[in-house]
This record gives sequence, C-alpha cells and structure tokens, in this order.
Amino acid sequence: MKIARYKKAQKTLSFYRNNFGFREPYQILIDATFCQTALIFQISIKDQIPKYFQAETILVTTQCIILEAESLGAKVQGATNIVKQFLVHKCGHEKAPKNGIACIKSMIKNNRYVIATQDRELQDYLRKKPGQPIMYLHKKTPVLEQPSELSRKTVEFKLNESFKFGTADEKKLVAIKKSEGIPVAERDAQPKLKKKKKKQPNPLSCKKKKKKPGSSAAPKKASIDSIQDKTIGKKKRKRVKVPTHIKEILQSDK
Repeated sequence: MKIARYKKAQKTLSFYRNNFGFREPYQILIDATFCQTALIFQISIKDQIPKYFQAETILVTTQCIILEAESLGAKVQGATNIVKQFLVHKCGHEKAPKNGIACIKSMIKNNRYVIATQDRELQDYLRKKPGQPIMYLHKKTPVLEQPSELSRKTVEFKLNESFKFGTADEKKLVAIKKSEGIPVAERDAQPKLKKKKKKQPNPLSCKKKKKKPGSSAAPKKASIDSIQDKTIGKKKRKRVKVPTHIKEILQSDK
C-alpha cells in the first residue's frame, strides 16, 4: 500500500511540475491546523513529508500563522511549538497581521506553494484555484490531493490551444492527455486515416499478352502490302482508246 501511495504522489507532483512550473525543492506551506493533527497522531512532519514526496522539500510558514496559533493559547501550545520550527517566509503583513487563512490566500497569488492544511474552508477555496496543490493528513498518513477538476480542465484547454496554433501535433496531444489522466475522446485517440487512392499497375510488373496461335503480325503486314500492290497495279493499268479511222484500217487489212 505504501508503494502505491508514493506512486500516486509522484504522479500528482508530475502533473504540477509539467503544467504549472513546480520545481524542487518543493515549498510546503504549513498552518497550525496541520501541526495540531500531526501532534494528535504523533507524526513527525520533518521526517514524514520528505519521505512521502521522495524529493527535496522546504517546510515553511508565515508570521501571521504563528501569531494566530499563539493567540489561541494553551489549547494549541504544542502545535504552536511545532509551527515555530519551520522557516518563516515574509508575507508582507508584518505591520498589520492577518489570520492564517487570509495570509495563505495572499501567499498563493505569486508563489508556488504546496499548502498543508486541515481547514476545510481553506481547502474548498484552494480547489477553485487552478494549479494549486493541497496536502492534508488522513489519520497518520500524509496525502497529496489529486488535481482538482478545474486544474485538469485548465491544462486540457492549454493543450488544445497549443495544438490549434501548431505548437503540438495530434499524437503528442493525446499522449500528454493520457499521461495526465485527462479523458481522451475517441476521435482524438483514433487519428483519421487518409483514403487510399487506386494506383495504376507498374508496367514493368505486368505480364505481356500472349499471342494466339495461328495469328501473327507479319502475315497481317504482308496481306496489307499485297492489297496495296494490287491497288497500285490496278491504278497503273489504263485503257487506251483507238481512234475510229485506225480501227477501220485494221479491219480492212484483215
């Protein structure tokens, strides 16, 4: 089961890496609710998250999250101590601190963070942001949530646009869709086949027609020549008319 879970996490990371520019080291922005759940189930965040991602990670938080945890008092003192162990990123609210949710919402605008939170309201908000990874704890197991439907549709739209303007061919488009788990239409999966035109036979490969016995070209030629000779001979023969007085002389001599 662990191997399958790690493979699923790698596939999800690959989706964000290929389509939204996420790179190692992955920055995991952690809030106090995540730390509180980790404390309840006795999970070491520093050990488990890098092991789960199987990649270099940086665990970060903000000053607003720490101040909010401190304001809740002794109830979440353990979570406050844990969240203080992480690297503090500047959020721009030093002069006017905000609550944890508002701070995280502002942090995801210009930065690429994997948000680790147990807050359901914040999770619902993040799912409406294309390309935003969400992480939570399911009892003792860290889970990187699969890309939202909006993220998948955004990627599909980008791929279709790139294909439309000639930056990707049809086969590549189908391959990327399959690798990212995007449903592929039948017309995309089965490329159109060109109709084959009937080709003329190769004259060199064709057999020559066999001559029928008793018929040959030479006799035909001879017969044609003989006919021509006859016609020519007939044309040469001319009747000579004998004058009447000569006929009379010849008859008298007889």
